[in-house]
Amino acid sequence: MSKQDLVLLALDDDTILQLMQRALNAASYETAIASDRVLLEKIILETVPAIIMLGEQFDNLHGIKIAREILERFPSMPILIYAKSESTPLYKEILQAGLSGCLYPPLRNDDITGAVERSLVRARNLGDWLRREVKRTTASLERRATMSETELKRYDFMFANIQDGVIILDEMGCIQMVNEAMELAFDLSR
Repeated sequence: MSKQDLVLLALDDDTILQLMQRALNAASYETAIASDRVLLEKIILETVPAIIMLGEQFDNLHGIKIAREILERFPSMPILIYAKSESTPLYKEILQAGLSGCLYPPLRNDDITGAVERSLVRARNLGDWLRREVKRTTASLERRATMSETELKRYDFMFANIQDGVIILDEMGCIQMVNEAMELAFDLSR
């Protein structure tokens, strides 16, 4: 695994910021530092970091709120929250937001690099899975284009009876097909 991944640090606490930067640089990670929300946005757009380490509070804003906004644009971006102390309600909020995890004092270098490494591995695995699913679905649709009428009927039957909700979009993002499970889940009609 390449350790030249860019870790974007967005933390208000200078002491913790320096600790994180030293630990990550020692583990051969490249780091960038955002001192405020404007610079955070600029770095995200210009460099697309591998992971973001965000303070529970950053630039006088709630870190999880900032993280949610980032995930709206970059849904697979791993984001770790640094909190000043251990907190069950905070953990719950982090999990509900779909973030990678949380770090809090006391911190050792291994805690920092381990959390970053686990988050990056999970993000890569998710990306690999997504690419495999897209490839599998694309291959299935390509096979469907060359099917006989009997094969199409069998395929349509299987599609209609899949327990999971399925939506098929065209290249413009327009819905082409919706199976019955999706119709029921969102109260749609054909």
